[in-house]
Amino acid sequence: MEIDESWMPTLLCIVNDSIKYNDSLRNSQTVKDVEDIEEWMMSIYQFKGYLSEKIRQNKELLSKCEEYFED
Repeated sequence: MEIDESWMPTLLCIVNDSIKYNDSLRNSQTVKDVEDIEEWMMSIYQFKGYLSEKIRQNKELLSKCEEYFED
């Protein structure tokens, strides 16, 4: 499957927002099984790593997406 490069900044924003949301959820009192959230977050971090690797292979794309790389 090919994803148009113009979607990469959007994908990175979605991933970053998902990390923030799930981290808040993990620390809330409403979650019964924190380990499930942590496991899901590991998958999200792995996906972000994959996206980052693909983006860094293209200098033009990297310059468009740099501001979306959060730690």
